[in-house]
Amino acid sequence: MRPHTSAGRRWLAPLAAIPVLLAGCSPAGTSTTADGGREEVTLTLATSFNRTHSNNDGMWMFIENLRENAPWITVEYKGGPEVMAPNVLIEGVSAGVFDMGSLPGDYYVDQLPAMEVPRFTPYSPMKERELGITGIYDEIHRDQLGITYLGHTVAGMPQVLLVDSPITDANLQGKSLRTSSATSGMVQAMGGVPVDLPGGEVYTALERGVVSGASWAAVGPSSLGLQEVTGYHVAPRFYESVANLVMNERTWEDLDPETRQAITDTITETEPEIFEHFMNKAVSETREWEDAGVQETMLSEDEANRVFELAYRTGWEELDWDAILATTPDAAQLKRAYEDGMTGNLADVVPGGATVDRTVEQIEQLKEKS
Repeated sequence: MRPHTSAGRRWLAPLAAIPVLLAGCSPAGTSTTADGGREEVTLTLATSFNRTHSNNDGMWMFIENLRENAPWITVEYKGGPEVMAPNVLIEGVSAGVFDMGSLPGDYYVDQLPAMEVPRFTPYSPMKERELGITGIYDEIHRDQLGITYLGHTVAGMPQVLLVDSPITDANLQGKSLRTSSATSGMVQAMGGVPVDLPGGEVYTALERGVVSGASWAAVGPSSLGLQEVTGYHVAPRFYESVANLVMNERTWEDLDPETRQAITDTITETEPEIFEHFMNKAVSETREWEDAGVQETMLSEDEANRVFELAYRTGWEELDWDAILATTPDAAQLKRAYEDGMTGNLADVVPGGATVDRTVEQIEQLKEKS
């Protein structure tokens, strides 16, 4: 592990002074107590989403598996945005306010510009781990944030465009879409107008015609009722929606080796379950939209390829690589690894499936392997 640079950590100063009242990691330098019993370990965790949000499903799966694999470890859930704003949660974990956090990388791009990269991944979480990409992310998080990167708690959800009228080509001319930071560039590249709106205002904006569509992860629009105010979902889908499980590095280093191994083994074991879970939810939610009258508007192969070119060629090249590599030199390894995966048919690059049919195929393939 390389030493931390003071320049890379300067932004942490405001939170570094916060009293660590919520951190609950028990001293765990040894694995047994004086009488030979197993040392209990308690870890606090906060999320960027509300407790019941579907994006926490993978986190709960991890906690349940950890309880079975390592009953001496207790994870205390401290809350979601009500205990710390999502855009500073990563700082809370780095400062030790919480031992662990589960949140999308998009939420801490300001603190770590390299987190613009994950949505482009052409790999499943399992493949990232196999190729050593998980380890690269760990080095990046340790070097710049003082955080251990453990893996994904959300994966298998591509981005989908919901629109008010069918489209026949990769052209959103004349349409304004509510977007996130992950999709605004793509919508603009397709000729549309990206609009920044809080999630809670999207239904009303669509209902009143303020916007003519929205980009969203393939799981989630139904929770806002968007199937009631949109007419079509566009195929193909693109990019990957991911959330990360991270831990304060000091907490991690203070854990005994058996506990660290149990946590690593459990997230490794749980990632395939998480990936399959969210792909299943993406399929079931799409069927829910269609039952409500939302139709699929499928682009031709040529136009679909244009979408992929815009997403994985143009969008990739337009990242501010100078800034990313200046702050995170190890991102060069990510760049090479991802570009190796962005070859051949770009329709196969979307981890969660560029179409619902492809998602179903991937679910079946995972079941055959398990």
